Amino acid sequence: MFKFKYIALSVATAILIPTAHADHFELSTIAVTGSNLEANPYPLPEFPVATPDSADLAKRLPGTHINRNGPLTPIVQYRGLFSDRVNVMLDGVRVSQAGPNSMDASLSYLPASRVGEIELYRGIAPVSSGIETIGGTLVANSRQPEFGSGREVEFHGHAHAGYASNPRSHQTAVTASISNENNRAYIAASRDKGRDARFDGGRILPSQHNRDTLSVGYGFKFGQASEAGFDVQHVNTTNTGTAALPMDIQYVRGENYRANLKTELSNGDQLSFRLHYQDVDHLMDNFSLRQAPDLAARWRETFTDVLARGMQIRYQMQNWQLGFDMDQSRYNTTIFNPNNAMFFVQNFNNASRDRYSVFAEWGGELNEVWSLQSGVRYSHVVTNADAVDSNGPMGAVVALRDRFNEASRRKSNDLFDIAAVFTRELRSDLDLELGIARKQRAPSYQERYLWAPFESTAGLADGNTYLGNVNLKPETAYQFELGLNWHPRQIQISPRLFYHHINNFIQGTPTTDATAIMANNMMSMSGRDPLQFSNVDAKLYGLDTNWFAALTDHWQLEGTVSYVRGKRRDTGDNLYRIAPLTARTMLSYVEPSWQLGLEVETIAAQRKVSSTNLEQKTSGYALFNLSGRYQPIKDLTVTAGINNLFDRRYQDHLGGYNRVMGNPDIGVLDRLPGIGRNAYVNLGYQW
Repeated sequence: MFKFKYIALSVATAILIPTAHADHFELSTIAVTGSNLEANPYPLPEFPVATPDSADLAKRLPGTHINRNGPLTPIVQYRGLFSDRVNVMLDGVRVSQAGPNSMDASLSYLPASRVGEIELYRGIAPVSSGIETIGGTLVANSRQPEFGSGREVEFHGHAHAGYASNPRSHQTAVTASISNENNRAYIAASRDKGRDARFDGGRILPSQHNRDTLSVGYGFKFGQASEAGFDVQHVNTTNTGTAALPMDIQYVRGENYRANLKTELSNGDQLSFRLHYQDVDHLMDNFSLRQAPDLAARWRETFTDVLARGMQIRYQMQNWQLGFDMDQSRYNTTIFNPNNAMFFVQNFNNASRDRYSVFAEWGGELNEVWSLQSGVRYSHVVTNADAVDSNGPMGAVVALRDRFNEASRRKSNDLFDIAAVFTRELRSDLDLELGIARKQRAPSYQERYLWAPFESTAGLADGNTYLGNVNLKPETAYQFELGLNWHPRQIQISPRLFYHHINNFIQGTPTTDATAIMANNMMSMSGRDPLQFSNVDAKLYGLDTNWFAALTDHWQLEGTVSYVRGKRRDTGDNLYRIAPLTARTMLSYVEPSWQLGLEVETIAAQRKVSSTNLEQKTSGYALFNLSGRYQPIKDLTVTAGINNLFDRRYQDHLGGYNRVMGNPDIGVLDRLPGIGRNAYVNLGYQW
């Protein structure tokens, strides 16, 4: 009963107030994409930007959570699956991460101040949404200008300025465009800068952040139904703390290039192409922003880079969509000691991951009552890595290096995805959804090619060192979903039950490799034996829902509830870093030019933790947030609010453990506390 007492607080208001219709003014939306929710009778208003992190918007979607390793290091979790398992698409492409610990997680490339929309393919993701969608697909798009309405030149834009008290930070962004009916050109820029975050009892060190972005683009229309465009984005993140990881960001710097073409053929079919290219460098260390190790021999700085390119082709005709996707990525990581010019360790040397994929998808009505979205996808994934080297610690490390270099490192996997989602209208205000799928994911380059016990684990942040496994098998998930969408005129509620049966799930297990254990004892001071990525059997099941009720002509109530349970089927241990039962409930008063809202965010205790990962339990808590929106004139919007109104001290189960020495407020490997009270204000102007 203890874990549910906070959830009761969220839903109690909903059963005490009668319902009536409410009028809504149109705002930008954060949408949930899917056939069952496309006919929503209400827009979901854009939530005010309280932090620079766009993931704070994404986590408001049902079933979605964020594993947070730093202020700009958000890793999307959907229904208990996270990191590479969730297909995060930014402006139509999947961004590769330069950091082997996901310091530059996908959403870190899109500041909250530049978000245009965030969409979730809820439940079973369609095969057309991307390669390796075993953990679903989340789509985030930046604010983009439109073509003009005539031949005359038009000037449009949007400017944002915001301030937050905790951490003391500011966000600024501007998008400006010039366009007519056949041409559009734009420039967009943003800056995010903040100090260390505070909580009731101290500060999180380091948690400062600095990020600049700059984008330029051009698009043109030709013929009757053809359009092309290209754009480039530059990102420069510097001096940003990641207290849950062994190092902090010195910089993440590079460019993403995109080009696209789409045309409508004479028979009404549509054909589209998209190309992208990415070149990003990343430097991190363990001494610039945090207390340096006492021994000079343990100072570390790590340089990494990624080069990636890809292509998409789509052909649409009536109810069919056919497609081809390809992407190729190359990763390098080298560790240095600034106090010893001779020391280096090649963590990854030209590690590659290439994917080639084709799919076919059909959607339409089967008969008068049933409709179907179905698809199949075949993907060929090839990974490889060059030989590594090191002149660091000798002995066991040399043995591991030589064993890795002598191994057959080129691996290929053939993946087959099949998905089918049936929907039926039971009555005019009630729909049924049944989904079934088989989804697969090939091992990541970290899981395959981590040749010695290191913490380069795509942001697991559990304090353990890991050893890769070249011979890992792909994960195979059998997914089942049952959902309802009840949508009378005054109410919307969309519960979903799901079950994932996953064979060959990849996670760390205790290694018996004596050489790896000896190397770990030489390099690590954690006192823990290393884990090795292995194939195990797992299952995840749960329920999530979003809901809305119009209470009167001005009052509305809305929220989400998300629950997932993750277990290993082979041992009965719990899966690591699974989000606890979470509910969000917001009561709003709406007028045409202003809006006020009170939100209760309730999180239950998480006692089902992974013993393999030495995961710590967390207690439940409730946070109260106030927000407001005022539109004094048509083109000017003011938003403001206070998060964690009562300055509650709490521990976010997905927030990681403190890896920083010398902080008198948080012990090493203690859970990081959540951020305390934060008051914020934003100005938005469009023209």
